[in-house]
Amino acid sequence: MQEQWDIQEDNKSKDDYMDMVLSTRRRKKIMVIDDDLDHRLIVAEMLVNAGYTVMTAKDGEVGLNTIIHNADKPDLIILDLMMPEKDGLAFRKEQKSLESISHIPVVFLSGQGLVEGETCLMKPVDERVVLKTVEQVFK
Repeated sequence: MQEQWDIQEDNKSKDDYMDMVLSTRRRKKIMVIDDDLDHRLIVAEMLVNAGYTVMTAKDGEVGLNTIIHNADKPDLIILDLMMPEKDGLAFRKEQKSLESISHIPVVFLSGQGLVEGETCLMKPVDERVVLKTVEQVFK
């Protein structure tokens, strides 16, 4: 039986799914931040199908503001490295400086290379690798 999930969008413009929340029954919450809509939705769908609750953001600035202003913080952030507005490294630097969210683990997504000292997934992503990496972070 395939799980049902609801999409709630604050802004329905073509590539502006700022605070989409995909809901399931699992308690772990993951935020996926990626400027590429297709990639963001693919990763989100993988996670939702595995039972996670997923929030998405179109760039680091939107993602950071969403996390800061949302009382229900994610348990993990999957973060694209290269984005406009605020890239993954700038996001991570600011996140680490904010006590209220510095504890949230981050997994970087990159088509360019790895980030030293950080958990990374290479694009294009493989569903098995994504889910295995997420499960390892939560252990």
